[in-house]
Amino acid sequence: MTQIVAGVFDDEQTATSVAHQLRSAGFEAANLDQFSLRPPGQHQGLPAGGDEPVDPKAKGGDTAAVKGAAIGTAVGAAAGLAATPFLGPIAVAGGAAAGAYAGSLAGGVGGMGGDQAAPQRRPAGVMVAVNAESPEDENRAVGVMHDHGARMIERAEGAWRNGKWADFDPVRPPDVVESNVAGSADNTPSRGMQ
Repeated sequence: MTQIVAGVFDDEQTATSVAHQLRSAGFEAANLDQFSLRPPGQHQGLPAGGDEPVDPKAKGGDTAAVKGAAIGTAVGAAAGLAATPFLGPIAVAGGAAAGAYAGSLAGGVGGMGGDQAAPQRRPAGVMVAVNAESPEDENRAVGVMHDHGARMIERAEGAWRNGKWADFDPVRPPDVVESNVAGSADNTPSRGMQ
């Protein structure tokens, strides 16, 4: 296993420019790899396509919908019961049904994705990866990528063979060093190497 530093850039031209800057900073061509990344969820890892069996933000929606339906049924039935002298038993049933529907909808939508902190995902773009043989190489690579506007910089331990990051897995959560991705869990301009 070797230490790898990788940055995601918006386009091929920028990534190629960064690779040239890394060469100028002392990295050999055999220690640089450049490849495209698809958007999260589109890595074709499953037979039906994509790389996730379910939307991670939908987790918890089913149980919240059941709870919401139960609460809504009780509230709706109570409201219908209060209207019974005027509208009869149909008001109880109608109130319970309306409450169940409203409660399940509110509970289901409100329960999805809650405050679960999902790991940050790589943005789509062009990745430049560097086989960093020392801590100094890591810092130098991060500096060049930062200076050229990387959307995300990560580090990983991986297999480097024939000038390529041989065991790169686009679905594995990255060990983020720095992220400038809007809406990301770690939207800090710089965290530095630890």
